[in-house]
Amino acid sequence: MAIPPSNGKTVLITGINGYIASVLGQFLLSKGYSVRGTTRRSVTSEPLLNGPYAAYRDRVQIFEVADMTVSGAFDEAAKGVHGIFHTASPISFLLDEYDAFITPAVRGTETIFESALKAGPQLTSVVVTSSVAAVTNYPKPPGYVFTEEDFATVALDTATKDKAEGRKTAPGILYAASKTAADRAVWKFKNEHNPPFAVSTVNPSVVIGPPINLPSSGSGLNETLKPIYDILSGAASGIPLKIGSGSYVDVRDVATVHIWVYEHPDVANGERYIAASSFGPPQGIADILRYEYRGTKFAEKIIVGTPGEGYVGYDKETGEVVDVDYLPESARPSGKKAEIAIGLKWIPFKQSVIESAKALEPLL
Repeated sequence: MAIPPSNGKTVLITGINGYIASVLGQFLLSKGYSVRGTTRRSVTSEPLLNGPYAAYRDRVQIFEVADMTVSGAFDEAAKGVHGIFHTASPISFLLDEYDAFITPAVRGTETIFESALKAGPQLTSVVVTSSVAAVTNYPKPPGYVFTEEDFATVALDTATKDKAEGRKTAPGILYAASKTAADRAVWKFKNEHNPPFAVSTVNPSVVIGPPINLPSSGSGLNETLKPIYDILSGAASGIPLKIGSGSYVDVRDVATVHIWVYEHPDVANGERYIAASSFGPPQGIADILRYEYRGTKFAEKIIVGTPGEGYVGYDKETGEVVDVDYLPESARPSGKKAEIAIGLKWIPFKQSVIESAKALEPLL
């Protein structure tokens, strides 16, 4: 494999082992960037360094940041970089404590900006990975389209009230609340400091698509790929619950948006970019995979559910999913701003599901 020549620029990715971050790192390396990555334990990055990043190993540095909430945590890693991608944030739906989810999300955002202010004059842009959860409020009128002008409030208000009154908050709400709180921290920093570098967010919907590094078993997959694995492997005894709004985007498109935002600081400064391509209901995943794997040993394990229920695009006669779309009454986020700015054609949900499943086959 031919290694592209260095472009002379170094970027930092926090949480480099993460699903989005690892794909983003690969894309950046393939464009000639040198990459610094942070992780809580440096040894956990060995599979990346010895696997998908092996050809670029001379251009990758790993920094151990055991606790990103500590002041100065990112100082060493950020010093001298040209760009920062802050992707690190709690995402495990096993966490059910306010202080385990929201506090580190906010404090990690604050510390990366503290370090960015010390990074040097060569730093042109800090791009924060947020979420559509920081955009969407439900319920909304039928067919409502969320844009970057919308700011979420409900989940954080709920979590804050629950904490004050001594109640547990559902993990899904805590996740959305953490993204809202971190999003607010981003814009608070920009408004208060008016930094010399651009500040932008990318707000992805539920992310799927082929991972570049597989865990040792399906149980180690992240929260958004696990439903595909569970359906394909037969582990799902029922159709999994929809995640959030049910909007989806491919991880490769998410990486592309991040890089464009970083490379266009004059345009992207102070902007949010929703990365959302289409509707992605779990029933649609089952229908797509059952048709794709028909006649194979996998097909008989895939749960049937109620084919075509809850979305538009299922062909009842053939059993094929032509193209998945929302029901007309569904509220949904729009990725038009990023699509138009970048000239991006989103990878279709059906393609993402199939290519994700193919990538996960070694775990079966």
